[in-house]
Amino acid sequence: MGAPAAPDPLGRLLRAVPGRDWVAAVVAAVGGWVAAYVIAAVSLFLTVAVAAGSASGSTGSSSGLGTGGSDLGATGAPDVQSLLSGVSVLLGSPAQLVALADLGRLHGSGSILLLGSGSGSIGVVPVLVLAAQVVLAVVLTRRIRSRVLALPQLVVTAVLAGLVTTAVTTLAGLVLAIRFPAVSGAQIDPVHAVGIGSVLGSFAIGTLAVLAARPSLLVGRSTSLARALGALRVVAWQLGGLLVLLAVVLVVVALVAQPSWGAALPLLLGNAAVALTALGFLGGVGTSGLGGAGGDASVFAGAGGWTWVVVLLVVVTSFAAGLALAVRRNDRVRTTLDWVVTPVVWFVAGLVLFVLGTGVVSYQVTGTTAVGGSGSVGVTPWTPVVFALWGGAVEVVARYAAPALLPRLGGGVLLRTARVVGTDPVPAVVAPVWTTPADTTTPTGNAIPEAGTPTVTDAATPTQSVQPSQPFVGQAAPAPAPMSPRAKKILVRSLVAGGAVVVVVVAGAITTGVLRTSVWGPGPTARSYVDAIATGDADTAASLSEVTGDASMLDAAVLRSAKDRPTDVRVGRVSTSGDTAYANVTFEQGGAQRSGRIVLERTGTSFLVKDEWRVTEPLTDRVTVTAGEVLEGADVTVGGKKVGEIENGTFQSLAYPGSYRVTVGGTEYFTGGTETLRVGSSASPYADFEAKPTKRLETDAEQYVSDRIDDCAQKTDISYSDGCPWYGPYDADGAVQYDVRSKPELEVRSSGGGLVEVRSTRDGTIGYSYRDYFGDAQQSEDTFDVDVYLKVEDGKLVSAY
Repeated sequence: MGAPAAPDPLGRLLRAVPGRDWVAAVVAAVGGWVAAYVIAAVSLFLTVAVAAGSASGSTGSSSGLGTGGSDLGATGAPDVQSLLSGVSVLLGSPAQLVALADLGRLHGSGSILLLGSGSGSIGVVPVLVLAAQVVLAVVLTRRIRSRVLALPQLVVTAVLAGLVTTAVTTLAGLVLAIRFPAVSGAQIDPVHAVGIGSVLGSFAIGTLAVLAARPSLLVGRSTSLARALGALRVVAWQLGGLLVLLAVVLVVVALVAQPSWGAALPLLLGNAAVALTALGFLGGVGTSGLGGAGGDASVFAGAGGWTWVVVLLVVVTSFAAGLALAVRRNDRVRTTLDWVVTPVVWFVAGLVLFVLGTGVVSYQVTGTTAVGGSGSVGVTPWTPVVFALWGGAVEVVARYAAPALLPRLGGGVLLRTARVVGTDPVPAVVAPVWTTPADTTTPTGNAIPEAGTPTVTDAATPTQSVQPSQPFVGQAAPAPAPMSPRAKKILVRSLVAGGAVVVVVVAGAITTGVLRTSVWGPGPTARSYVDAIATGDADTAASLSEVTGDASMLDAAVLRSAKDRPTDVRVGRVSTSGDTAYANVTFEQGGAQRSGRIVLERTGTSFLVKDEWRVTEPLTDRVTVTAGEVLEGADVTVGGKKVGEIENGTFQSLAYPGSYRVTVGGTEYFTGGTETLRVGSSASPYADFEAKPTKRLETDAEQYVSDRIDDCAQKTDISYSDGCPWYGPYDADGAVQYDVRSKPELEVRSSGGGLVEVRSTRDGTIGYSYRDYFGDAQQSEDTFDVDVYLKVEDGKLVSAY
C-alpha cells in the first residue's frame, strides 16, 4: 500500500466553491466598477453641461456675432499630443472618480523651470459613485450566486471579489491617468487617484459588498451578532431614506432656485445630502487647517434656520427606527447589553457618514521657500458621538414606546415592516419552573413532602412550563385585547398631547433658529449697517460698529455730503466661526456693481438665543491725502467739516463708500485746493495736493522784486555778486548813477515744493551816468531781465539761494 496522501485543506476549500460562485464574485466586482464608472461619467457630463449653461447665460448679453465672418478651417487640426491629452481627460476623469470613491486621493505634481516644484492631493468620496458600485455588486451577487455556500466558501468568494475590485480600480486609475500636453519650461506629471488608500479601500468595498449579499451566513448560530446586524440594518434603512429624500429636495431646489452651487450638484449630490443629514442629527460641518483657524456650523449656529426641518425629519425617522427595531426583535424581553449595542451601531453609522462627508486637502510647494499645508472640510469629528446619543434614544423607543404602540398598528403594518427590516432569531429558552402540585400522592419511598411545599419539575417531563417571549408578529403573536372606551380616549389624548409637544418643541426650535439667523443673527446686523451707510446715517452705522483710530471721516456730516453712496444693497453669504461672522455684501455705486466683506463679532447673548453682533471690520476704505512741505499743518475739510490736518506730509482716515469733496487749506501764500475722492471703487482712494500760489503770493513776490530793483538803483557801484539784475558799466571810473527808466513785466510761478520763481516776460530799461577812465562824462542805456527764486520762511518771502 502506498503512503496516504497529505491533507490539503486549502485545496479542498477551493474545490468546494462551485464555479457559479467564482463567476458571481468576478462579475459582481467588475459590474460594480462599471456601474460606478458610468455614474461618474454621467455626473461629470451633467456638471460640465450645467456649468457651461450658466456661463453662457451670464455672458450671452455681452457677446454677439461678428460682422467680418470667420474661417472654420483657419485654426488647423490639433496635434497628436493635445488630442491624446483630451482623450485622457474624457476617459480618465470617471476612472479617477471611481478611485476616489474607493477612498483614494487625487494626486498631482509638477515643476516650472527656475521657479520650483509643487504637489498636492485631494481626497473626497463621491457618494453617488460609491453607492452605484456597492449596490450593483450586491445585486449581481444575489442574482448569480448559488445556494450551497457555507461561511468559509463565502469568505473565499468575498476575498476574490475584493482582489478583482482592487485590480480593476488600480489598473484603470493608472492606465487612464489624466495627462497634460508638454509645455516648454514646465512639467506636469500624470494625475491619478491610485494609492495605498484606494488599494485598501477597493479591497474592503469589494469584499464587504459580497458579504453583505449573504448576511445570514455571517450570523451562523450567534443570536447576539444577528441582533447587532439587525440594528445595523435598521439604521441603514433610516439613513438611506433620509439621504434619498434630501437628495431629491436638493435637486428640486437647484432646479427651481438655480443657486450658484447648482453646477457642482450632479457630482456632489450625495455629499451634500450627507452633510445635511449630519446637521439633522444635530452634528456639525466645518473646516480645519487650510491656512486658517477653521470653524464649525450646526443648526444652532451658522447653518440656517431651515435646517431645523431636517432635524424634524430625523426625529420622526428615529422614532420610526425605534419601532422598526422592536418589530425586528419581535419580543419584549431585552438584555442590558442592548443599551450598549444600539448606541454603538448608531455610532458606527455616524462614523461612516463622517468618512463619506469629509474631504481632505494637502499641498507642498518648493521654490525660494518651502510652503505646505493640509486641511479638511466636511462633517465634524464629534458628529459620530451625537449619533451614539440618538442610538440611545432609539433604544428607549424600542423598549418602552413600541410595546404600547405596535399591538395597535395592526398585523398588516407589522408584517410589512418585518419584511423590510427582517426578524431576529429568538432562541428557545428551556428553564425549570417552580410549581405546586394540585394532587399529592404518597410515594413509595420514605420521603414524604409536606403539603404546600414547592417542588421542581424536571424540564424533560411533560409537565414542564416554559415562559415564552411575546412576539409582535408571527403565529405566536398574541391578539391585542380590546380597548375600553376610556383606554382609547386616554391613548388618543396621550398621542395628541405627545404630538403637540413634539410639534411645539420642533416649531420652537425652528422659530428660534430662524430668529437667531434672520433677526438676531449677523446677517441682519450687516444689512442694517450697510443700509445706514446708504442713507447717510453715520450715527447708526457707528452704533453698530467698533472702529479704532484714523476714522475722522466716519462722521455724520461727512457721510451726508458724500455722493454716489451705495444703493441696491444685498447681503450675500454669511459664514460664522465661533463668535466671528463674515458677511459678503454687494451694492451698486456710481452705476457699477461693487462688493465687500464685513467682519462681525458676537458681543453677547440675551435670553440664551438673542445674539448681539457688532461690526469690527467695517465696510470702509482708507483714504490717503498727501501734500507738499509748504502745506504742513493745513486743515483738511470734507463737506465743511474739519477732519484733520496735514502731518508729516499726509492725512489718512477710513471712509465709507461714496464720492467726497476733500479740501486742503493753506497759508496766505499757498493753498491746497479741492479734489474729489471716490471710495469704494476698484482704485485706492488717494489724492496728492500740489501747493497752489495765492494772489497775495503773486503780489508780494512782484513787490519783493520791485523793491529789489529800487534798492539796486540806489547803489553807485554794482558788481556781479551783488545780486542785482544788472551791473557795470565796465569802463566806469568811480561812482555810477543808475536810473530805472522802465521796470520789467513780471510773472510769478510756484512749484509744489514751495519754491517761487519770479521772471520777467518783458525786459526793463536802466540808464547809466558815469565818467570813464579818460575822465569823460558818459551816458548809456541798457535792458535787463529778472529771474529770481524765492521761498517762504517764517511767513516771509526770502531769497531761496
